Amino acid sequence: MDAIEKIVDQILEKGTTEVADIKRVEYKRIDEAYAEEEEALLLQEQKLIEKNSDQSNKAFKQKQNRQQLEIKQATLNQKQEYLEQLFLEAIKRMDNWNEDEFQLFTKQILDQLTLNGQAQLQLGEYSKGKLTEQWLKNHRSNELDLVLLPDFIPGVGGFIVAQNGIEYNFLFPSLVQEIKRAESFSIAEMLFK
Repeated sequence: MDAIEKIVDQILEKGTTEVADIKRVEYKRIDEAYAEEEEALLLQEQKLIEKNSDQSNKAFKQKQNRQQLEIKQATLNQKQEYLEQLFLEAIKRMDNWNEDEFQLFTKQILDQLTLNGQAQLQLGEYSKGKLTEQWLKNHRSNELDLVLLPDFIPGVGGFIVAQNGIEYNFLFPSLVQEIKRAESFSIAEMLFK
């Protein structure tokens, strides 16, 4: 019986050793699988964090660019509004020129005109009373004879000179519009440096 017990003990010992070896191998396999899965999860988490970070940075940059664009547009609109106010103020001031200022302006314009013969001068409503027939006679050139028309152009200052169906427009809104079209950019540069 001792021999049987010894064989049983040996079989048990061998079985225990095999079970222990199998357990150790299985634990090692489980630990390695766990470590690999943990590493894969950490790598996946890192990639997800990077992706989210990239998306957040991209969204932030887009929002920042959009806000900068909106600020630039608002600034541009404000500058444009300021220029419009400036041009409207210029017209208003010209409309309010006293008689001497208006006559000096008119003389400078008439001196530059290269017209010959008779022409008509029609005043804008805001310039009425600032020129007379007598003033025109006193400032008549040898080449140009101007006749002051009795009716006025409503709602504006300045004047129009007409000869043979051709009109030379010196109404203040038209003059300022011409300056605005030709010089708006350089005026804006000068004002908003």
